[in-house]
Amino acid sequence: MDLPLHLPPPKLRMRIKIGLNLVAFAVALFAAVPSARADRRTFIRSYEYATQPAGNLEFELWNEIQAPKNGGFDQASTLHRFELEYGLTDHWDLALYHVFSQSAGTFAFQSWRLETRYRLAEKGLWPVDVLLYFEVERPAAFAEPWETEQKLILEKDIGPFALVANLVAEQKLLHAGEGHNWEVDLGAHYEPVPQLRVATEFWMLQEWAGGVSRTSYFLGPSFSVATSKIWLQLGVGFGLGLADTYSSAFVRSVLGFNL
Repeated sequence: MDLPLHLPPPKLRMRIKIGLNLVAFAVALFAAVPSARADRRTFIRSYEYATQPAGNLEFELWNEIQAPKNGGFDQASTLHRFELEYGLTDHWDLALYHVFSQSAGTFAFQSWRLETRYRLAEKGLWPVDVLLYFEVERPAAFAEPWETEQKLILEKDIGPFALVANLVAEQKLLHAGEGHNWEVDLGAHYEPVPQLRVATEFWMLQEWAGGVSRTSYFLGPSFSVATSKIWLQLGVGFGLGLADTYSSAFVRSVLGFNL
């Protein structure tokens, strides 16, 4: 004997149908939007194998929050960067930053930064993609020395997955004895659709100044969403609590606009 089939009331069925149609429409619309063609970021620290296309100008707004190990976010410091990035060729770009810091209720201009990157080959042509990065920083306090930073950026794509590694060195120009930093960034991301990436990342930062060395370790998730004109990256790294780690958490967001 067949049991009676109890269907929802007509009004409820109509609402369910409308809701499913709206979800399907949103998914189709999201999938139809082309992903950003410019320098989209996915990770908190790691740079990926990408430069601006030739002739493309992009504005990026960076915000960083760093919470001290023993203070939490109520004693956090923030850093804000305003960046213009331009593609000189399809393999070589140039960027100018203005950097501002905020801590303990004070907001101040910190530095100018000039950055350039060069991709050594087309993506996927080599077993591992290689990008070179160089940056020079002029502190707002002119009595302080210039600082330089170099990165070796490596990436390997495996279908929708990508593995990224950055080897980073930073030093005070002609004053290296006053302090320098070493950093290793390791990340992996998955791209289910071109408009969305989810990632996880580990990085180690070693700072040396005045004969004292301090090392921090971080691990955390991030994600990136993009349209043809705008992209957004957001992530957090949690301090692993080792003896030298001086920060409990590091949060970074970057919002990019193709101009």
